[in-house]
Amino acid sequence: MKNRKIVSIVVISIFAITVIQSYLWAGKPSVLVKKVILNEYSLNEIENIHERRAKQWDVISPFLNFEIISQRVMGEYWDKCLYEQKSGFVELFTDHLKNSYINKARPIFGKKIVSIREKQFDDFAKVQTTLLVQSGREVSTDFYLFFENGEWKICDLVVEGVSMVNNYHSQIVNTLDRTSYDELMSTIKNKQAERYRYTESRILVSDQSVELIE
Repeated sequence: MKNRKIVSIVVISIFAITVIQSYLWAGKPSVLVKKVILNEYSLNEIENIHERRAKQWDVISPFLNFEIISQRVMGEYWDKCLYEQKSGFVELFTDHLKNSYINKARPIFGKKIVSIREKQFDDFAKVQTTLLVQSGREVSTDFYLFFENGEWKICDLVVEGVSMVNNYHSQIVNTLDRTSYDELMSTIKNKQAERYRYTESRILVSDQSVELIE
């Protein structure tokens, strides 16, 4: 009996140490959030704003869990989709988020972190921040993270009480309530095509203006 108890204690201890080490190796969620915020102000030496935003997206995107974001955006419709449909939506929605980020004229996050607090709930974490934006106003921005495959990744962003996931969720579910998965995908693709044409026209006008000035 004593030997069994000793073996049990050893097994439990090894398991606990393994779990703790995996969390420590992954880094604290607040550290990851700081990296994301500060990285958005990196690469400022690139003058072309679209090129700079694209490079910044390449730096920030690995910290986002696009599958979890897509799953929460689709809500109850996620379980009704086939594997191929889920993969297709994650790919298209990720591309949509990328294009939305690149086409924003101003940074999403503040230029300075005023305060930051972290709370962990098993595999989930909430990092509450107060950010100083370019206008000089302080904005509350909360990051929600999920721990998976040995690392923390962001699965939602709440700015001044407005959730990115909930905002998209209401739009996506409203569309699926009225139409179908295929029509939803077609709608997103059409919006992306319109945005692409608009962006290209702006770049073309900008290039022409530069040539006239020179």
